[in-house]
Amino acid sequence: MTDRWKYSCGIGLLAICSIPLLGQVLPVPIPGGDIIPPTLYINQFLPGVGPGFDGMNADPHGITNFNGLVAMGYGVGTATDSTGRSYLAITDVRVYQGEYIGGEPNGGAGRTMSKRAHATFVEI
Repeated sequence: MTDRWKYSCGIGLLAICSIPLLGQVLPVPIPGGDIIPPTLYINQFLPGVGPGFDGMNADPHGITNFNGLVAMGYGVGTATDSTGRSYLAITDVRVYQGEYIGGEPNGGAGRTMSKRAHATFVEI
């Protein structure tokens, strides 16, 4: 493949992925969550033990009106950039499968209507 062909395919894929999905039902975030001083507010709890975690019994769900299974995992390691500089990388991955009541975009400007959905999705 030529570089021009690869570039064209990449731009085409980006354009296709940018089109909003019709009928997409967006999950509603949980009320509450963690506050990281001074002003960072996260609609999420971090189950676990140690500094920065909310204890073993913290709710792993990041959405409300959900009935199903949630699995989660933390990854910790290092990442290196192209100059050889090393960084600490910490990830929080959650996988949901089940039914939820979410919001379907309706008319733009943030307007939604409630709709029931069944889905499997990943939150990173």
